Order: sequence, then structure tokens, then C-alpha cells
Amino acid sequence: MADACVPAHLGGRHAAVQEQAGIPAMPVISPSEQDWSGPYPLLDGISPTIGWHFRPQAKGGPSFVMMRRSGLGSFKVVESFPLTQDGWANAWRALVTHNPAAGPQVLATLRAREADAARLRTSVSDSGVMFELDSRSLVNLRGVVYLGGYLPESAITAGDRYDVRFLEDRLAVFAFYRAEVLAEVQYSEVEDFEIGGPGLVKSGGGFIGGGIGVGRAVEGMAIAAVLNAMTTRTSVQTVVRIQAIGCELFLLHTSLTPEQLRIQMSRPLAAIRSARATKATEGIQHGAPDKSPSPVEELTSLADLLEKGLLTREEFDLMKSRLLRPPTI
Repeated sequence: MADACVPAHLGGRHAAVQEQAGIPAMPVISPSEQDWSGPYPLLDGISPTIGWHFRPQAKGGPSFVMMRRSGLGSFKVVESFPLTQDGWANAWRALVTHNPAAGPQVLATLRAREADAARLRTSVSDSGVMFELDSRSLVNLRGVVYLGGYLPESAITAGDRYDVRFLEDRLAVFAFYRAEVLAEVQYSEVEDFEIGGPGLVKSGGGFIGGGIGVGRAVEGMAIAAVLNAMTTRTSVQTVVRIQAIGCELFLLHTSLTPEQLRIQMSRPLAAIRSARATKATEGIQHGAPDKSPSPVEELTSLADLLEKGLLTREEFDLMKSRLLRPPTI
């Protein structure tokens, strides 16, 4: 049997010379197009057309072919060429000679095939990168809607969907299902993080049963209950607000309720608290001597971080004890 796939652009420099002469690059033939039962047209609906025919070596082997539709609707091969760059060039010349109008149509098909192949290669490449990102992400909020806010020098647009990944030290906004980073926020820069919104939202229904007499009323109520069950729709609307230095994002998550999402976000929130605490500690330790805040100011700052949920009670108590510890002599 022939190779599973015929490589594109066989011949390298030779293929480039052919393209300069107006001969398009030889198409890649996928395994699904290597049909041993008969010739495969590159573009159907024109006659004659060009394509390929996979046959055993005893019957000539795989080849490019010129073919026509018979009166019964099947394809009949009228000319064959080797499945090589030169064979493709000769098949192309035969096509434009016998059917000049077919050239632009077949050329458009070749370009569309190449574009599809390029998208597939990009998709496979992105999938590999995204798999690695998934392994490094604490949480990935896939397909959230950016409701609005402020994010300087960013390509994100209100109303569009994005993937928001929470990595070890930062959150990153990616293009939806793409390994393309559009914005990043370091955890140490996060000032506030809120998860809220209406959660489960029901719509539809509204049918009220009724009728004359007890029997009719019960019957009407039963019908209304069925209609309400059929027409009531439940959706999830959870809003995430992220405020950081110089930016603010409002995101709509439609898969988890606020309570469920809050549980899922435990690790990223812990990472944010840790980064904020580290930054606050470094600020206390390395502040300028002439502008050192008083213990009261430092405690007020820590209390504010605690109130916003950026410090745990244990972290607050530890840092408080350090501030109130008497100086050693």
C-alpha cells in the first residue's frame, strides 16, 4: 500500500520553480482521500477535472489523473501522471489546456485546502501549549465573558469570551481556546477580589392553573405545573470582580454558582494572599527610614488586608505579633 500521506511541496527548489511558472504547489493528500475504490476529484462539478487515483503497483500505482464524468455518473480516467512534482505539473498543464475555465476554480480549492491545513497545524500547536498551561494553572476559567472595566493597552473587548488562567504568581487573560496572552496581572498587584452575582437564575414559566370546580382546578394546576417545568430555564450568572493596581475587570462566569466558584478559587486566592503579604512585609522591612510608618499605621494596613480577604487570620496574627514584639537590646 502507498504511504499514509503524500508530503506537500516535494522537491523543494524544483517546486518553487514550478510555482514561479504558474503551477500551484502539489496538494497534500490525506489518508481519507486515498480511496482505492476509484479516482478522487480535487474539485467535483467540472469536466474534465483533476485529482488522483490510488491503485496497486501492479496496476500502475498512485497517480495524478485527468477524469470525466461518465453517463452513469462515475468518474472515468482519461489520462494519468506519476504522483510526483513533475507528474503534478503535467497534470495541471493538461487541465488548463483542456478546460481553461477550471484553472481558477481548482486554484481556489487548493488555496482553501492549504488554509485548512495551516489552521490545523496551528490548532495542534496551540493544543500542545494549552495542555502545558493546563498543567501549570491553579484554575482555568474557560469562556468567561468580559463585562467591562479598565485594562490599559489591552486587546480584550467587552462582550467577548476569554480564558482567564490563574497561574502560580499571576493571572493571565487568554484569547478563547487560544494560547495567546492578552493581559497579565501579578498577584502582588491585586487589591480586591470579589465573587458574587445572582447565581442561579430562572426564566420562563409563569403559567397559572385554574378552572370551574375542584376537578377542573386540579386539572388546570397539573397542566400549569407541566408547562412551567417545560418552559422554565435555569442559568448561572456569577460575576467576578478583580481590582488591581491600574486595572479593574468584571467577568461573567456561567458554569458555577458564586459558592461553587469560591470553593474552586481557594488555591488562587491563597496565592494572592501570600503574594500580598510578602509585598507588605517587604514594604515594612525595606521602607525608607525617614518615612517609616508608625506601628498604628502598619496595623491599620494589615487590618485592611484582613478585611478584604487578602490575609488570613493566622497571617494577620503572625505579622501583628512581629510588629508588637519589643525591640531586642
